[in-house]
Amino acid sequence: MADRPRIGRFRNDKAQKQFLTGYDAAIRDWPVPLKPLDVATSYGTTRLYRTGAAEGVPVVFLPGMGGNTLGWIHSSGPIGAAHPVYLVDPIGGAGRSVQTRPLEGTDDLTSWLAQILDGIGSPAVYLVGFSYGGWQALLAAIRIPERVTGMTLLDPAAFRRATLRHHAWALACGIGLHCRPSIRRHLARRLHSDSINRPDDIMAAIAGTYLFEQALPPMEPLTDEELATITTPTLMLFGAHSTMHDSAAVSQRLARVMPAAEVELVPGTGHSIALDVPDLVNPRILEHAARIARR
Repeated sequence: MADRPRIGRFRNDKAQKQFLTGYDAAIRDWPVPLKPLDVATSYGTTRLYRTGAAEGVPVVFLPGMGGNTLGWIHSSGPIGAAHPVYLVDPIGGAGRSVQTRPLEGTDDLTSWLAQILDGIGSPAVYLVGFSYGGWQALLAAIRIPERVTGMTLLDPAAFRRATLRHHAWALACGIGLHCRPSIRRHLARRLHSDSINRPDDIMAAIAGTYLFEQALPPMEPLTDEELATITTPTLMLFGAHSTMHDSAAVSQRLARVMPAAEVELVPGTGHSIALDVPDLVNPRILEHAARIARR
């Protein structure tokens, strides 16, 4: 197996042009106005997009492995109606960020996030993390808890490493996006991933996974001891059919080690819950953030 690249890069100039053409078109057609913001960090320049309310606790969205701003097309508007919203293109992943220094591990990953929060002038934010981004959010709650007022985690990938079954699911989802509608509908049911039926929404985001050589630290599963230290108000939504983990077993584990966390298994959904059921996810985020604000 080839070593992980130390600096994220597109596979070639053609791949970069292909991805950025689709990416920029998606940003131009975004359902709400986005203001680009480049934040300088010691790991390179990170591209964020600002939208939403002028005041309130900022909500920062962290995508899954290989993801970027585009994965939040269905959430940025609804959440922005009540909060300032920041969408992040992670350093080391496909997007408009430019990495100049390697992210060597979890210390660097947390340092990078802290520098992002400094750059937007927010001493503390509400985090929304999907998959790998959920793991990042948990790391932040462990290591810089004063910067996190609360968080909603969407099928967070923090409890075991991805298996062959999960990689096969991701590959099947990617193939499904290119199939005719009747096959897409069948695969969407079998894979518990309704977003396959909306390829135009996410094609540029998915393409980034295949056209970019990522340089993100591998996810290291969190221990019971680490999880038990988290006091940040936390809502976790798991796809009942997730291929990333056994959602029911993880729920039972969290009830034991993080009893204050709110955990919900969403029936009929898989790992890509953030894209598949935004009409369920968005109200949960807003309600949880509002309850924290009232404390």
